[in-house]
Amino acid sequence: MKLSRAAVPLVALVLASCAQEAPERPPLEVVVDTVQREGFQPKTSYVGRLYARDDVAIQARVSGYLKSRHFREGDVVQEGDLLYTIDASEYEAALERAEADLAGAVARQANAFRTYNRGLELVSKGAISQSEMDKFEAEKLESDAQIEAARAQVESAKVNLAFTSIKAPITGRTGLSAVSVGDLVGPTTGDLTNLVSLDPIEARFQISESLYITVIASRVSDGIDAASDQVDVTLELADGSTYGENGVIDYVGNRVDMTTGTLDARAVIPNPKALLVPGQYVRIVLRQVQEQQALFVPQAAVQADQQGSFVMVVEQGSVARRGVVLGERLDHKVIVEEGVRQGDNVIVQGLQQVRPGMPVRTRSVGAPAQQG
Repeated sequence: MKLSRAAVPLVALVLASCAQEAPERPPLEVVVDTVQREGFQPKTSYVGRLYARDDVAIQARVSGYLKSRHFREGDVVQEGDLLYTIDASEYEAALERAEADLAGAVARQANAFRTYNRGLELVSKGAISQSEMDKFEAEKLESDAQIEAARAQVESAKVNLAFTSIKAPITGRTGLSAVSVGDLVGPTTGDLTNLVSLDPIEARFQISESLYITVIASRVSDGIDAASDQVDVTLELADGSTYGENGVIDYVGNRVDMTTGTLDARAVIPNPKALLVPGQYVRIVLRQVQEQQALFVPQAAVQADQQGSFVMVVEQGSVARRGVVLGERLDHKVIVEEGVRQGDNVIVQGLQQVRPGMPVRTRSVGAPAQQG
């Protein structure tokens, strides 16, 4: 078949355009950041509860009607402050009787002593027998014993009288009063109120066996004070805020719990403003004082799938996948224990568009984008 003369130029033009290669698309641009080795202080956190260092149940030591209460519930009282007063009239009378009995015993002792001294003179002259002298001596010894018993009764009466004034044994915050003025109280009544110390306050929790081995056990031979110097203790409260005072570990248990693999631990936290109260749940953050070195990558570079965590790195202009083992996260970076080397370029932006083996152009974090 012969082509018409008009179609020949058109065919030649089509063949010429097909002979030219289509222009290549430029490689995709991605943003990369560099894997860096940096110093950091390892930290771990544990859930714990706060306890008062001293938690005292206030009870009546003597029986009687409650005459007055001298505190407002929830107030902070000082050691020695008066809390309750029990009607003391019965105990004042008992003290007066005991003092009177002591005075009588003193008088009897003086008479027995005089009789004993006269007996010594008479027995030396043969005016009385030795058996009579023995009787005088026995009466003197009995009067001495009565004096001691009377003095003991006086002291007992004074103690019981003092117990009618119930005072705070420690400085702390009072709880609700279980009794009212006019109630009959006594040793069998139970707790009148309770008193808890607030400064300092204790945080009790369980530490991991690995932390004990790496941080505390190495210094335990120097005492718990030396071991606690290796760890800073801070608290995170229920609202996510960090408590402003740092504490110290003052106790570590003497055995590992075979069920949980942890050890009991206790930290002492200053509480000068009484912001912390016993019973609160807190997160105890332990930060090692000694700085360590590790490789860090941006958190934005880390991805995960069924095979585990991985990052995309750029090697000689193309993308490669690297499986990684992650460690502790610090702010916007994460420690990589295995999978990358210092100086590797990891992709932090454009991850959704790249695949392993794909050629790419790179731009460092913070560098201006190239105008296309």
